[in-house]
Amino acid sequence: MKLPPGLMLAGSASTPRGRSLTTQRAIGPGGVIAVFDEPSITIPSSPCLRLTCNYCLAGPEVPVRACTGCRTATYCSPACQKADWKLVHKGECKVFKRVKAEGHDFLPTGVRALVHMLLRTDMAAAVQEMEAHTEGFRAQKEEWRDMELQALAAMHYLGREASPQSVNEAIDLLCKLQVNSFNREDEDTGDSGIFVNPALAMVNHSCVPNAFVKFAGRKASLHAYRAIKEGEEVEISYIELNLCSLNSDLSTLRNNPSQGLLSSNKDLARLLEEIYPLCSTRLSSSETSENPTAVIRKKWQLCEPLRAAQLFAIEPLPQVMGEASIVLGEREDHPFALAICCFLAITSDAFKYPLPFSPSRLTGLLMIANLLSNTAPISGSKVPAATGSLRERIVQALSEMDQATMTQAILAIFVRWAPMFHTEDSQAFQEGSFQLRDIESLRGRQKERELIRRWARDHNDAEAQMFFEYAVQKPVDKLASFALEIMDAEFGPGQALLTSR
Repeated sequence: MKLPPGLMLAGSASTPRGRSLTTQRAIGPGGVIAVFDEPSITIPSSPCLRLTCNYCLAGPEVPVRACTGCRTATYCSPACQKADWKLVHKGECKVFKRVKAEGHDFLPTGVRALVHMLLRTDMAAAVQEMEAHTEGFRAQKEEWRDMELQALAAMHYLGREASPQSVNEAIDLLCKLQVNSFNREDEDTGDSGIFVNPALAMVNHSCVPNAFVKFAGRKASLHAYRAIKEGEEVEISYIELNLCSLNSDLSTLRNNPSQGLLSSNKDLARLLEEIYPLCSTRLSSSETSENPTAVIRKKWQLCEPLRAAQLFAIEPLPQVMGEASIVLGEREDHPFALAICCFLAITSDAFKYPLPFSPSRLTGLLMIANLLSNTAPISGSKVPAATGSLRERIVQALSEMDQATMTQAILAIFVRWAPMFHTEDSQAFQEGSFQLRDIESLRGRQKERELIRRWARDHNDAEAQMFFEYAVQKPVDKLASFALEIMDAEFGPGQALLTSR
């Protein structure tokens, strides 16, 4: 098997750990470990088939034209159509014609991927070393029957004899697809599909990964979550670590603008070096006798260049806003503190601490849950129509939110990830678990409780996911939208040391 530059194969299939990939050089956080291109199977999911270039996967913003033969596969340019014809579509075009002739629009994505494997001799040779775990699938009778039907469909539309041997070989390939394929989600378009590369499939899983995969066009790249030493094994998570996330747009977590902006704006980088020492001393360790509000006000003004550049994940800005939320909480100004914590959760913490079980992210979740419990009396209450003041607008927003559901979902995320960092007998885990049980026991919210439980169990549950977006993510976004206005109102220039409420 040919590996891309930068990686070495270690171990063997006979060992408990199996084979693994290690780095040939040290890699810094965010650095590219390796790029994987051919031989690969890269296809869009069937619902996106006519909106996406079937070769380079550009779209849907790029105009595409259908193949004049099958009228199914689409391409953004003659060059892409020619390249795909040479690669696989010469044989696939006939398959799609047969599919159309029988009254169907397209093949299921998995069957199409199998057709590609059966048509491409380069893939047939490359996948020989891939694991199939056939016996495990065979033990699941219903899933095995589905695979048999998919294999028969592929053989039928290819016009090949469905002998017992050929069907078994096709099922073996389907097993390899199941075990080794990646859900190829494009960061820019959100389109999904299948990506299969035998070399990338060698990367092992870890619940505490040091790397992650990004997709662009027909290529996949492996990036470091943290610093990786030369010779260290590269590990990824086979599940999306941020599925349980307050972020409504996960693509923002993969496109942090700070690195490029700071590297291109030298003046801003130099200014940051001046700001950081002046703001880095925490309130709890400050030797100054100044009022905490006055200290935060000075720091907030110093951070103005970062605010203007919208670099909310770059220190010391998150620290200053975190300290502000603590001061507001100590004043029992829970709505204002809650808004700032929501802002930090979705614009800062997820960038600074990519792993969802990072202690700072877990602490932030508990903080939001506790603040929601303090603002809960506002939920569903009748409040006078907002007249335009900041506080009235926040209270109005809170009155329209189901804060019990928000708290349940946030605690469910905490309980899902906390055991990765906390022991189950730790005070933090016990606190979060107790609060979750307590809020789930509230009467009169059976439907909401079960929808959040379903969402926590299965993020592919469409109804539960829609409910989570409506009842949790959108309200969190709404609260977060007040944060910068709060900071300016409470800690902006010309404010009294103790702002009246």
